[in-house]
Amino acid sequence: MRTAVVTGAGSGIGRAVAARLAFDGLAVLCADLNESAAAETAAELTRAGYAARAVHADIADEVSVAAMVAQTLEWTGRIDICIANAGAMIEGDLLSLSLEQWNRALEINATGAFLTARAVMPHLLVQGGTLVFTASTVGLAGMKGVAAYSAAKGAVVALTRQLAADYAARGVRVNAVAPGAVRTPLSESQFRARARDDDDFEAQLKQVIARYPISRWGTAPEIAEVVLFLATERSSWMTGQIIPVDGGLLEVR
Repeated sequence: MRTAVVTGAGSGIGRAVAARLAFDGLAVLCADLNESAAAETAAELTRAGYAARAVHADIADEVSVAAMVAQTLEWTGRIDICIANAGAMIEGDLLSLSLEQWNRALEINATGAFLTARAVMPHLLVQGGTLVFTASTVGLAGMKGVAAYSAAKGAVVALTRQLAADYAARGVRVNAVAPGAVRTPLSESQFRARARDDDDFEAQLKQVIARYPISRWGTAPEIAEVVLFLATERSSWMTGQIIPVDGGLLEVR
């Protein structure tokens, strides 16, 4: 059975992507640092009659990523699609960031993407598969206060293009989706942590979407539809592409 690995599948965009791929007929390996969250995603899909399994995976740990791949192969014997989605927002401008925060942002977002890609690529080469990274609009254009995260997502953008160049002739396509502001439990928790009260929380949310021509937050299922397109034969003549899904943020000034 055609199989997709989705990292960060425990919530938000990752959970929506796992569901969308399952609906399209793939067996989905739901990987997350939070194994119980991954298990919830997999359980929802299996109850609905789809093929899904959950595993713990720390994408910043080489051994853990290798174990994720091994468990996928033990389950279905193949990997056709990998959605390297897991990541973490680490905030701070140049002068407020510690070296530890800088290193952590790159470790999770950039090194994690590298380790995931390196582990799955031999198996994608067998199947002629696809790899889709979750980048970010901040990897394409600057945003105040996220220096390390922006640099890390910029590395994901460059890695996408490099791997596309390296592996196109061998039958593997590599693309990335670059979401703008997507309202997920994680993004809400970050704003809640900064807010003084409920009114301040709502004001912060409105301030974010005021920058968007389509003046609302994006949703995880909207990102998942674009990931599905990039991961399947719907985009069969595309590789090395970074697709912003951002309510017009980068395209309309």
